[in-house]
Amino acid sequence: MQYKIIAFDLDGVIIDSLKNMEFSWNKTSQKNNLNISFQKYKKYIGIPFKIILNKLNIKKNLNRISDDYSNFSNMYVEKIKLYPKILAVLKKIKKNYLISIITSKDLIRSKKIIKYFKIPCDFLITPELVAKGKPHKDSFLLLKKKFNAKTKEILFIGDTNVDYCFAKNSKINFLFASWGYEKIKKKCQKIKKPLDIIKIL
Repeated sequence: MQYKIIAFDLDGVIIDSLKNMEFSWNKTSQKNNLNISFQKYKKYIGIPFKIILNKLNIKKNLNRISDDYSNFSNMYVEKIKLYPKILAVLKKIKKNYLISIITSKDLIRSKKIIKYFKIPCDFLITPELVAKGKPHKDSFLLLKKKFNAKTKEILFIGDTNVDYCFAKNSKINFLFASWGYEKIKKKCQKIKKPLDIIKIL
């Protein structure tokens, strides 16, 4: 199949940001007297931050908590690491395809990470750009419109059940990155390492 766009989730596929997330969440929880462990927060990785807060039954001071988390995350970007070989894979893909990153991370942090690691990206989609983030298909519709692409011309690579549901809702082909944050029981094509992407393409 001839793809035009290869779209990636960011956390768990391109970057390993768990240490950054854990540090930022613990600092945010402590500062705001939330008393919610990172293990509880971790269950909802993959959806927009304020929706995570809602699922954790946090109803007040959402903007302040969100700002605190973002600030801590930005202050300690060095706790984020690239997955082995992923940057080389992205650079190779960039020669023949458009690259999009579709993430639930906010725009400011996403841009900083992309710049910090020099990650090739033709179009970044964050929750601020759509009415509903993943797993809803709004990001797919925006991407499709941006490049006048057909559904079959888009491949999405993610590492969570949220990513799987997003691809299914969007009716696009999906690769599950087994090196990421979750295991998946759904029937889908799984890849064990970034270099497998090149083999499939």
